Amino acid sequence: MTIFKHMKRKGLASFTPLHRGRGWGWILFLLCLCSCKDKANVFVLEGNVGRLTHDTIYIYGADALYERMDTVVATDGIFHYTAEIDTVTPLWVLFPNMHREMVFADKGLEVTLQGDTAAIGHIRIEGGEQNALLQNFHQKTDSISDAKELAVVADSFIRANPYSEVSIHLLREYFVNQLHPDQTRIKTLIGTMSGNMQDNNYIRQLQRMLNARKPLVKNSVVTNYNVHDSEGKNVSTSDYKDTYLLITFWASWDEESRRRQRELIVLKEKYQKNNFDILSVSLDTDRATWIQAINEDSVTWRQACDFDGWSTGIVERMQIEHLPANVLLNPSRRIQAIDLYGEALDKKIDELTDIRKPENKSKKTPTNIRELKKK
Repeated sequence: MTIFKHMKRKGLASFTPLHRGRGWGWILFLLCLCSCKDKANVFVLEGNVGRLTHDTIYIYGADALYERMDTVVATDGIFHYTAEIDTVTPLWVLFPNMHREMVFADKGLEVTLQGDTAAIGHIRIEGGEQNALLQNFHQKTDSISDAKELAVVADSFIRANPYSEVSIHLLREYFVNQLHPDQTRIKTLIGTMSGNMQDNNYIRQLQRMLNARKPLVKNSVVTNYNVHDSEGKNVSTSDYKDTYLLITFWASWDEESRRRQRELIVLKEKYQKNNFDILSVSLDTDRATWIQAINEDSVTWRQACDFDGWSTGIVERMQIEHLPANVLLNPSRRIQAIDLYGEALDKKIDELTDIRKPENKSKKTPTNIRELKKK
């Protein structure tokens, strides 16, 4: 006796083999429906880039609102990446040579990326309205090297495209992530955006920061901040008593900040006996890539990271909005300099630590009028 006949005899089935066939049809239909539903939420990125034999590519969110980081291996320049996406999401595609490209992902969207990371100009990206707009912007600016001119073109684009996610990306790249952000201009550009764009989580967070921001200024006191080092131990600014401390901010995915950090190796060695130290705070979200970058750059001073990206406590509370960035503190935790690099930083450290050199401290300071007259 078949299972179907047994169920029919027990009154558990009242359909004929023909009905049974229709039943399987409904099951297949529902399975297809579920499959289509899942596919509708999937973003697909197909890549074909030159000079990559068997290399790892990193794909991560452009802001703290999408902190996921994925890796994909390119074999002979070809790679395939998928992710479940609920809404338009800006992603960075970072290549082994530190070249990176912005891609706008969305549910059900298929995007192709073609080109050569070593060639001049941007890689060609096709798929989706936002990516097309970004490609148009790149075509207009690929031949422009002057930062001020680039900002002018970005300003015009944002005003002309108030409904575009690309405008948020350009605002962040050309106006927010700058050495000295122009807050008035940023607020003005936000005001030109549509209501939907102003409701974007990044823009809302940015507006809160602009409204509450108290810029770091020279001689202001930096309160004690906690962060964790590479061994998981708690580190705070109070650990550096009687020391001039340079707090530098960087990330493994930001080549400029890594270059600036490597420059400090010489300064660390030069002033290590002069009450000077360095604390590096990373905005990384992945421990493995953070540790790898530290080893590659051969930095030996204390490194800290809470893997919260731009949401790291010390980063938010010190209002760090760009990379690279640094703050030089005296032993009383008062700010002596902000965003100094190269010779200017060397000169400042030499000036400050010279005052505290043993030979200078040993000189007797006049304590009364008679001693002053003798001098």
